[in-house]
Amino acid sequence: MNKLKQSGGMIALAAAIMAISHAPANAAAVACKPAWDDNKVYWGGDSASYGGRNYTAAYWTRSQNPASNHGGAGSGQPWMAGDVCGAATPTPTPKPTGAPVPTPKPTSIPVPTPKPTVTPLPTPKPTITPVPTPKPTVTPVPTPKPTATPVPILTPTAVPVSGGRAAAIPIGIENVNDSPMKAAGYRALLRFVPASTISIDRFYFGFKLRGADCDDPAAAGYGDGDGGQLRASLVQINAATGLPGATIASETINACTRFNQAKSEVNGAKPVLVWVNTPATLQAGTMYGLIVSNAHASPATNFFSFNMPLADTSLAGPHARNELNANAPGALLSLDPREHVAWSTDNGNTWQYGSNNGQYRSYMNDHDQAHPATRMPQYGYRLSNGTRLAGQPYYAYSVDCVGCTATFSNARYARTFTEVGGFTASGTNVGMLTLRNTSTGAQSSCITPPGYGFRKCTLGSPITVAAGQSYTVQSNGTVELMKLDYSQHLLFPTVGTDNGESRMYQAYPMPGTKVEDVPSLWAGPLSVYFN
Repeated sequence: MNKLKQSGGMIALAAAIMAISHAPANAAAVACKPAWDDNKVYWGGDSASYGGRNYTAAYWTRSQNPASNHGGAGSGQPWMAGDVCGAATPTPTPKPTGAPVPTPKPTSIPVPTPKPTVTPLPTPKPTITPVPTPKPTVTPVPTPKPTATPVPILTPTAVPVSGGRAAAIPIGIENVNDSPMKAAGYRALLRFVPASTISIDRFYFGFKLRGADCDDPAAAGYGDGDGGQLRASLVQINAATGLPGATIASETINACTRFNQAKSEVNGAKPVLVWVNTPATLQAGTMYGLIVSNAHASPATNFFSFNMPLADTSLAGPHARNELNANAPGALLSLDPREHVAWSTDNGNTWQYGSNNGQYRSYMNDHDQAHPATRMPQYGYRLSNGTRLAGQPYYAYSVDCVGCTATFSNARYARTFTEVGGFTASGTNVGMLTLRNTSTGAQSSCITPPGYGFRKCTLGSPITVAAGQSYTVQSNGTVELMKLDYSQHLLFPTVGTDNGESRMYQAYPMPGTKVEDVPSLWAGPLSVYFN
């Protein structure tokens, strides 16, 4: 009888072990992206996880919880929801003790030989214990679905090396100049192309009012009287002609009123940019325009100025004409080649580009008539959630930077650099340039040819920079300096930081400059920030 019990028990035990070893495996879990960080800037296409679900940023965003700020493609929400992530619930595995096996009493086992047969019981343990769920922070390889980013956020990836935003150099301005809006027929057009799809409620642009009643009335030139009536219209641009089309939104307000509002926004400092309220959703890679005019009944004695930075017309390339090709070569300031400033004296019926741009002609170094200048875009946005986002925030003041180093932080794309360059308009030389990958220590140098303008040279050996790495370009000569003044920094506080819209800065500022001021240096042929 005991032998029969033993035999029946062993058969049941074997069946239990077989059941355990054939228990269904857990379904493969979708790995969680790094956890969403309230203080981190996310760009279109970046991923994060929150509450056990992955999300993909639709455009530039910060401090917007993805769980409460997500929607489908084109919804205007900053996040798009992805898959539930983390480990699936493991399938319960039957325990051996659950099998209906009579437990033999020690006294009823006359022969010790069955004991080795009972010993295999621990072997199923690895099958019973589910594989530990990997924590999001230690998942090294993201596994996004191909549909996670349904809308291209940046310019197309098939950009030729010779052109497009990816090949634009990030510098190129030397001064800033105004266009007083003194006549009813004057119009200034700032044509821009968003790098990502965004919903905005404000558009910022360069503005000056000094000389008007509200800003140093004893001065002359930039403003007068009550400042005039600032009228600005956000418009569509005809892709075939490049000319303004239908109005999307517009605002008219006394210029002194807006000046004082803008002054309050930057802690009482004199604003470099002011805004107009133009709520709209702007599509990535699409041309738009802001048309600025003075609607005052007496504009000659009540006016403000439209104020923009200057580039040498012979070096401004596509920005000095009505360029319609997104892949055109020669773009500056990390702009899309189609971005520019244009001017009209006949209510916008015709437009002028390049040096014939503005209420009067401008030149490099103020009066260098050998080098006529072109006004360049300077602008930014306030997103519908209240976050301000820089488009092109820099201007310049004919300031030279001697022996300076520019840091380019936290690359978004891997690049191999074969050339470096600098910009000088002062008559002194850029000198020797050294590119150093600060993440790996690899570096290479070359000497630029002497002279005015963009001076570049081929590195002795190529330097590769991976995504997430940083590099510096140093000059032992003289280059121009792009400025980000106090009021601009207050408007766009993440510019010149490791995770900002613009990640260029001086880690060790030269005397008389700030961290956010950028020496006019670059490496090429392609940008690490645009693809």
